[in-house]
Amino acid sequence: MDKVKKLLLGIAVGVAAMPSFAFAGSKQITVPRGKASAVLALGVFGAGTCESYPVKDVRIASGPAHGATQIFTVATKLGKEAGVCAGTAYKAPVVVYRPAGSFTGVDHLTVNWMTPSHTDNVRMVPNTMEIEITVK
Repeated sequence: MDKVKKLLLGIAVGVAAMPSFAFAGSKQITVPRGKASAVLALGVFGAGTCESYPVKDVRIASGPAHGATQIFTVATKLGKEAGVCAGTAYKAPVVVYRPAGSFTGVDHLTVNWMTPSHTDNVRMVPNTMEIEITVK
């Protein structure tokens, strides 16, 4: 198993706890220079039911200027931040960022994906996350 896949095992960061409204957000993260780091994991779950819903069409919409990204699907379990759903197994798309060479500083990327509508769980709605990455 390559280093990046080993890095991804055990990651559990849900973006939403129920079927999604259209979501647009931002986050800041600090990563080490010269190493691949998971910067976003996506999971959508039914409120109280822990039923997972599909996250589709995950793509890098823009950036990064000073590194590269890859998207993996990883089998994992929800962490304690998921409340009653903690320990629930699911498959999550995970975005991994690797800074170029010895780059340090700030990089940016935008990730788009689709999730089911909160009203019917059939219609897919767009979501966007802007990520500011500080490489130290």
